[in-house]
Amino acid sequence: MSKSAMSGRVRMDRREFVRHCGAVALLGATSVTVPGAPAGEAGRRTVLEDMGAWLAVMRYEDLPAATVRKAKFLLLDTFGCALGAVAGKPVQAAHAVIRARGGNPQATVLGTAWKTACDEAAFLNAMQIRYLDFNDYAAFGYPHHPSINLAPALAIAEWRGLSGRDLLLGLAAGYEVHLKIRDASERRGFDVPSIEAQYASAACAARLLGLDAAGIANALAIAGSNANTLREVRASEELTNAKGTAEALASRNGTFAALLGQGGVNYPLTIMDGELGYGKQVSRGLKEEVLRRRSGDFELMKSCMKMWPSIGTSQAPIAAALQLRGQGVRADDIQGLTLHMSDFGYEQQLDFLNHEINTREHADHSVPYLLARAFIDGDVTIADFDEHRYRDPQALAFIKRITVVADPALTTDGGDVLGCRLDVTLRDGATRRVDMPYAPGSYQNPATDQQVEHKFLRLTEGMLGQAGARRAIDVILSTDGERDLRRLLAALAPRGAQRAPR
Repeated sequence: MSKSAMSGRVRMDRREFVRHCGAVALLGATSVTVPGAPAGEAGRRTVLEDMGAWLAVMRYEDLPAATVRKAKFLLLDTFGCALGAVAGKPVQAAHAVIRARGGNPQATVLGTAWKTACDEAAFLNAMQIRYLDFNDYAAFGYPHHPSINLAPALAIAEWRGLSGRDLLLGLAAGYEVHLKIRDASERRGFDVPSIEAQYASAACAARLLGLDAAGIANALAIAGSNANTLREVRASEELTNAKGTAEALASRNGTFAALLGQGGVNYPLTIMDGELGYGKQVSRGLKEEVLRRRSGDFELMKSCMKMWPSIGTSQAPIAAALQLRGQGVRADDIQGLTLHMSDFGYEQQLDFLNHEINTREHADHSVPYLLARAFIDGDVTIADFDEHRYRDPQALAFIKRITVVADPALTTDGGDVLGCRLDVTLRDGATRRVDMPYAPGSYQNPATDQQVEHKFLRLTEGMLGQAGARRAIDVILSTDGERDLRRLLAALAPRGAQRAPR
């Protein structure tokens, strides 16, 4: 046998070979996988092999027109969130760290005039996407934020000179993996949104790198082997600015995993369904059939857009408060307010209800504080999370009049867990009630094109200028017609740094 033929085999000593053959004979297996090779148990495909197979055959042409249209408005929403977050203190700190380290200028850092290595660009852009807590969430289950997948898709697509259609395909692939893992998993002590982002970012990066089914499966294995973020990052009594980095680090790691896979590093493909893998050790329960095939509508269609820069469970309460305020109810008129939330929303708020607000991350997660701002100011904006705002005595006094309760009627089997009911008692003894089962921007009450465009303008006009922001909208919404991403990235560059693409 030639040396080249031998080089593709896994070496095994005699005792190991005999033990392996004996085990195969006892099992009556008809096919054999050599121990140490990157594949599943004898005679069966692993979950990651099946995922790699359906990801490898995904094509832009498979996306229905409605999915492409939604994806382009999702780009608009997500780019706006990223550009609006550039000035954030932890974002700037992360920029400084990456710039000090250096890196090949492969991919653009949004809102700046510089590039860095594509995995680091994925990290910084993902951090900007998440920092304001203004990017999308997903319907029909735990409302994770899969638009984070734009970061790795953008980095790889720019580096490789890919088209706008490729960018949309990469984003769609990320959504498929992100939400399928959500729906296949239990939740036992780990931060599942960050874990999903590891697998999903590896999937969209590997797909855009042109890896085949086996290569994509291996990229998922590399990412998944190091994916298990601790839940404490979100569940501590006082959220820190690390919250915005959890999924961003996952995006970087997933992108890097795909690059390692492309370079020839191999991991065991049993990471998802092996005895010591994700399903049994982390999730402690895995619906494998959800992951083994892609069917039905594309997961990207479940994306919901936020109308206010705050936690998903606050969107309906803010809308309800603003509805009452529009009817003439002001903060000073209110003697007491009871907010009815789903079990999910209520349990989420338990981490914040009885603790002083000391960080912006706590403020944008505290629904009572957000209700106070809505009734006092008639809106909730990014500026409301500055320290002098969340320590405002008028807002703190209003919060004391709010009671939050769990309402089983708002918890449905279909996973629609973000609605609310608001019962208000006025100082004159009158009562008011608002039912808000679906927040503006949700799957059941989707944002209009005009609302998404207005949100983008509010977030970007300071950086791009009014004319530049409107031009950027036009370019983003024609992404599917772009042969490469140079015109898109030029439209998103800050004033003074914009250059026409060559």
